[in-house]
Amino acid sequence: MLDEIPLCRRIPQEYRKELCGHINVFLSEKTFEGCRGQRITDEIKLKIAAQACVLLLNRETDYFPRLTSLLIYPDAYWVNDNYEMAGQTIKGKAVNLGESWEQGTVVLSWKQISDELADQYCGHSLVLHEFAHQIDAEDGFLNGLPELGEGANYGKWADVFGKEYDGLRDGAVNGVEDVIDDYGAQDPAEFFAVVTEGFFLKPTEMRQAHVELYDELVKFYRLDPAGWNPDGASNA
Repeated sequence: MLDEIPLCRRIPQEYRKELCGHINVFLSEKTFEGCRGQRITDEIKLKIAAQACVLLLNRETDYFPRLTSLLIYPDAYWVNDNYEMAGQTIKGKAVNLGESWEQGTVVLSWKQISDELADQYCGHSLVLHEFAHQIDAEDGFLNGLPELGEGANYGKWADVFGKEYDGLRDGAVNGVEDVIDDYGAQDPAEFFAVVTEGFFLKPTEMRQAHVELYDELVKFYRLDPAGWNPDGASNA
């Protein structure tokens, strides 16, 4: 079933055994719950776990330690969306596809995941996005700065990510297209999640357009997806 996931088809053979091991641990530790009639199947669990566990390859991990459960909706779902106006709280609703809570839960739309997996050139992954948030929040702060590891150069990370984030925001205001989705211009946490998607799903374009940013992500994830099989053929 892994070969039904475009990203997993590209993963070199040397990492596939490790990925399967991570998936087994993930599935044994995390609880899946269907919402609004969504039935939880082995296919759903495996396809979500496999994508999430790609983020754990080749580096020390504690398997998303803050996460205990995944809530799976059949499609997009409504969430409360309150905001302030003229000193008053306005209550509203918004449609959502996924959420990553800092304490314990990831929420996902199965239809969105299925649609993305059906197109190997999609360039987006709800699972990668929300689990990048989980990685970001492992230190207790959802701010676009994950724990980089012993000996990491936090100053270089801050310089590169700050410059790239500001560049994306400026480009979004001026209508400049970028390989990085402008959803990442919302705040540094969304920026980290969006560039994680791009790093794994559009690595060649990311490396060409954002060399320093790509290099920082290579150092953090300890992987270089631009060197993986580009056509999605099985490595098995």
